[in-house]
Amino acid sequence: MDHLGVEVDSTEAVHTATARLGEAGLATDVENDTTCCYALQDKVWVHGTGQEPWEVYVVKADADTLAKQQGSTCCAGPAAADSDAREPTPAGSCC
Repeated sequence: MDHLGVEVDSTEAVHTATARLGEAGLATDVENDTTCCYALQDKVWVHGTGQEPWEVYVVKADADTLAKQQGSTCCAGPAAADSDAREPTPAGSCC
């Protein structure tokens, strides 16, 4: 498993999730207008209690490419996470 995801209906819902996760003391990594898996998306990444990466995302439009935008954690290779770390590490492929 590379990661888990929750698709929501709007960018506002992604922002709400970002705020809720931050208020819970979790480190987040926000990506807006990123191209991933043939879709233009807004998303937030967080790690669960087992250090599994999660994304909360909205698909805003179709995209012509599969590849990630530079700086995006989408479609990246798997990353190891320090089990005591509160900072996000890049997640594995979303595709």
